[in-house]
Amino acid sequence: SYVSTPAFLTSVAELPSPSQPRVALISGRTADNPRLLKECIDAGCKCIYLEKPGAPTVKELEEMRDVAAEKGVEVLMGYNKNVCKYVRKTREFAATVPGSHVTFVSNNAYENTPESLGECFERN
Repeated sequence: SYVSTPAFLTSVAELPSPSQPRVALISGRTADNPRLLKECIDAGCKCIYLEKPGAPTVKELEEMRDVAAEKGVEVLMGYNKNVCKYVRKTREFAATVPGSHVTFVSNNAYENTPESLGECFERN
């Protein structure tokens, strides 16, 4: 059931089972995206917005595409950074649907240090 108080989760696996179709926006480390896409599909997402480049290799992107197609999941790719029009439109749409809610799961494990920031750009 819907919890009215905000919940901050550290993994997709912590999400409750969906009672309605679920949408995901993946904006993580490029190397983590193949795993995150699979976790979102396993969590019942029917449409996933994947931030580019999507995966470290073309082979991984093709494997992700194949898994999504097999499960009937639509995957869209673009640029997000939590300020794009898709996030805003998602929030606006959710506000028009009684009982709906939007949950953003953050998987940013970088420390706020110059060393970590450099590593972030090297990995992504």
